[in-house]
Amino acid sequence: MSEPFFKTDCPSCGAPVHAHSATAVTLVCGFCHSLLVRQGAGIIDSGRDSALLEDFSPLQIGTSGTFANRPFAIIGRLQAKYDAGMWNEWYVQFEDGNNGWLSESGDQYVFTLPAAEPLQEIPEFSGLVAGRSSLLYRNKRFWAADVRDIVLEQAAAQGELPFAVPPQMKNQVADWRCEQIFLTLDYASSPPEVFVGQGVKLADLQLGNTRSSEQVADSAGRLKGTRQAESCPNCGSPVQWITGLTPSILCPSCGSSLDAAEGKLELLEANNRRNAQAYSFTLNLGAEATIENRTYTLIGAVRREELEPEAAFQAVYHGGNGGVVGDPWTEYLLFEPQAGFMWLVESGDGEWSVSETLNVWPRLQGDLFQPQGLRKLYDYGGRVVFAAGAFYWHIRQGDVDFYSDYRQNSNGKLCAECNRHEASWSQSTPVSYRQVRRWFGIGDGKIPQHSADRDADLPPTWLVALLSIIFIIINLPAWAAMFLSPEDMSLPGVASFLVFYFLIRRGRLSDDEE
Repeated sequence: MSEPFFKTDCPSCGAPVHAHSATAVTLVCGFCHSLLVRQGAGIIDSGRDSALLEDFSPLQIGTSGTFANRPFAIIGRLQAKYDAGMWNEWYVQFEDGNNGWLSESGDQYVFTLPAAEPLQEIPEFSGLVAGRSSLLYRNKRFWAADVRDIVLEQAAAQGELPFAVPPQMKNQVADWRCEQIFLTLDYASSPPEVFVGQGVKLADLQLGNTRSSEQVADSAGRLKGTRQAESCPNCGSPVQWITGLTPSILCPSCGSSLDAAEGKLELLEANNRRNAQAYSFTLNLGAEATIENRTYTLIGAVRREELEPEAAFQAVYHGGNGGVVGDPWTEYLLFEPQAGFMWLVESGDGEWSVSETLNVWPRLQGDLFQPQGLRKLYDYGGRVVFAAGAFYWHIRQGDVDFYSDYRQNSNGKLCAECNRHEASWSQSTPVSYRQVRRWFGIGDGKIPQHSADRDADLPPTWLVALLSIIFIIINLPAWAAMFLSPEDMSLPGVASFLVFYFLIRRGRLSDDEE
């Protein structure tokens, strides 16, 4: 990290306070957490503290790295909590003195810089719709990925920031994506500020001075990183959670929405559902899985029911409850301190897959639901029936999403997902039930048997096609003779037709299952 640009003492406790950026406006004392405001050659105490909710982020003040071949260091942090969740904005300084932002929200990281070129036409915020609105920037079409009119409560800071942090922040923000490029319009100022960057993985930033899993655990103490248990304020049933990971908790017994940001459970939204056993999950909350030599903890599970696509689309963009109900499926949220979040999905008929939210969107043609070069499979909707555990956003019973699935390769799928506020793309890769069982170290009988029946897995489409071509070449002379001389039609000829029909049928089933 560079030498401090500005040095002084905290007016509250006398500890040294440093600023590394000439644009720093807000400084936070590293000892007493007082929120300080820089004025001229000095600083004043705002009268507020800025204690952070200690979370599981591997990042910290002083973490260094490289983005676009430019070395940087983290010098500040804004931790914001709003009605739908919480995220971190890390303020970074490059070696040349310029600044940028590394956003950390759930399972997504995005690096942005002030735009080098202005946006020619700024869209009105009131008319923006996630997944439907688009704009042109530098001859590229961007699609609205996240549109929110938010009130930031309990915003906390660390290090230094280029703006003052009021007790409550109201803002309108729209995020846009075009393949690997990310664009943000911040409507807090007029005209809105424009930031451009891209989604990143921490492993690609060549990070140094990050917090290890052990450091996270050591700094947790009684308040962070440990499992806590308390009675639900609504129904009295026991609720367990990992502190510091997320403030959003759902009681597994009654489904009430709880807040654990202060280390104690606070009732946000009561739910009188008391038959949670009817929504029992195949995998239990708190279960641990060893995946690629890392130990993941299952922290959340959500059951969704399938909806007709037209009704789901109507519910997402125009209101409604989604209409007719189809088969259910279950999504499990796993977490590992260094690797982050991972989704494991169990379909209603026992198929399993690993799902990853994509930071690089496919190339689109026309609109969000027209990815170039991918074959459309089907549209459908999903409605939250029941959820339990902890999530990095506020999930509610009755939430509706619209999905479009596309074939990516022989057995993988890409999925476009939209709701009222955001649009995203994810990639799903099938995994056998035996693999899931090995990950979680559970024996036979713990996972529905129909999964075992399906573990043989239908052959991939390409293999069926290859076998069909070989079969046709071998039998073509015999079939030609049979059609030219019907009186020579024999049992082997009929049998060969039946085998060919079986191959075609198998291929269609395989294509559907993929």
